[in-house]
Amino acid sequence: MLIVRGAIKDYDWGIVDGLERWSNRTTGGPQAELWFGVHPGGPSPVVDSDGVPTGELLADRFDVEAIPLLVKLLAAARPLSVQLHPTRQRARDGWEAQRQEGSPPVFSDPFEKTEMLVALDPFEAFVGWRDIREAAAVLRGIDGTEEAVAALEAGRLGEAIRLLLDLASDERVAALPAAASAAGLPPEQVEAYAIVAENYPGDQGGLLTPLLAYLKLEPGQAVYVPAGLPHSYIRGTGLEVMTSSDNVIRLGLTSKAVFVDHAIEALIPGLQPQFMPTTHGDLIWPIDSPFVVRVHRTGTERIQQGSYRIVLLIEGEATVASEFGEIVLSPGTAAVIASDDPDNYVTSNGLVAIIQSTER
Repeated sequence: MLIVRGAIKDYDWGIVDGLERWSNRTTGGPQAELWFGVHPGGPSPVVDSDGVPTGELLADRFDVEAIPLLVKLLAAARPLSVQLHPTRQRARDGWEAQRQEGSPPVFSDPFEKTEMLVALDPFEAFVGWRDIREAAAVLRGIDGTEEAVAALEAGRLGEAIRLLLDLASDERVAALPAAASAAGLPPEQVEAYAIVAENYPGDQGGLLTPLLAYLKLEPGQAVYVPAGLPHSYIRGTGLEVMTSSDNVIRLGLTSKAVFVDHAIEALIPGLQPQFMPTTHGDLIWPIDSPFVVRVHRTGTERIQQGSYRIVLLIEGEATVASEFGEIVLSPGTAAVIASDDPDNYVTSNGLVAIIQSTER
């Protein structure tokens, strides 16, 4: 069992000092994500019982097979890119093809990325597909979208996406909030489109957001996003649990590279997210998920040997004990427990996330 801190990411969509309560760092700039895992994009530093870095990284001790999950704390001040993640086969094939000279860097690694977000504060997102009739009603309120709407209603989703990407302009993206209001969407959804228009004027992905369903999570609620499903997190603070991958195929709302053909090919028609209206203390176990999560407040919880486990303290106090001894966590530190380590007991007085891999 090891203690780690998160590797900080300062992406421009992060909240200014939004992760300071867990990172113990004040930068005066955006703090977007803290990574707890071994992914080469941000391996976690190992710390001692006082939280002092030992000079080692978690990746120095374990590889991705031993640590199959990546856990993040996320703080979004404005929308993340419209994106989706590849399945295992597509990631593996794309990674191999990409190694040929001259291929664009679409894939970050050869692994599937499947994820779940648990809200720590109220969290807004576009996840999955909006009802076609509702999406068409919003788009009809924007000049020039008739051909894209016809393609959408005829079931030609890829064609509709390409047309909407080509249509994006300052005026059309700015029209999103009024179009959403005219279509009868609730005020909080109209505001979500206003956030998109304000932060991404003219961005090619702006007109894709009416295709996506709006979701608001209250603290403790969760959404599971399988590979192949488009989404764009809007704003809020949350816990992300995912397979150990950083494969993101973007369609817009970003200054990073977009790969339209790859994204359309990676879409899985008919796929939808799983919404889990949990309360703190409930077990979050998505169907066909490679992990389970418990967001636990008080008492003692046993976590059994046989799978990779990580215990991340979010607030308050927690201890993790086994036959080999006991460690005390502080907010923003996590206990990493390998699959062959013995049973552990987590005692908390606060808020702690207990995450286990379901792949043995």
